[in-house]
Amino acid sequence: MRLTFKKYLLYSFFSIILCSLVLSIDKSSPSFVYAEEISFFRASPRLARTHTTFTLPNVISTYIFEIEIPQNAINSLQKIVINQQTNMETIDFFPDQTKAFIINNNQQKINVKAINNFSDNKNELIIELEPSIPSGNTLKLEVKARNPLYGGIYQFGVTAYPQGNNPRSLYLGIARFHFDQPGGRF
Repeated sequence: MRLTFKKYLLYSFFSIILCSLVLSIDKSSPSFVYAEEISFFRASPRLARTHTTFTLPNVISTYIFEIEIPQNAINSLQKIVINQQTNMETIDFFPDQTKAFIINNNQQKINVKAINNFSDNKNELIIELEPSIPSGNTLKLEVKARNPLYGGIYQFGVTAYPQGNNPRSLYLGIARFHFDQPGGRF
């Protein structure tokens, strides 16, 4: 195949246009993220223990979630999202009464900012930890809620977010609570 001068010019022109388009991509645009800017856990935190203080129907109870953050997780734990799975009733959380502690030799209280999210048919409790919990610690969350009027098994998905500008969530698993039926256990 012989390359004529016209074909050579056309080929050069398209090469220059293509190179300029590639080089003109704005790397600061929000749709483009460098791998170094992504925050994630190198080792997974673990939902170690969950329980509730009362199983009676329609009473205010404390739901307790303990999360272990391994030493090799590297990043600190910044946020927890507790999402009620679909059930007969929607659990009423009291976000202003949510408490957090680091439990090692003593319980060190941590400030939290908790809000309910009811969008898209979800019942989520979003808990921001201030300051974030460093790796190698165990976090204890105490969430006040009203138990359902109709008992049964209620499940809550627990998701953890590391500290950082572009955190990648990590689903830790399901917390299962069994509540009594009105009038006693059946």
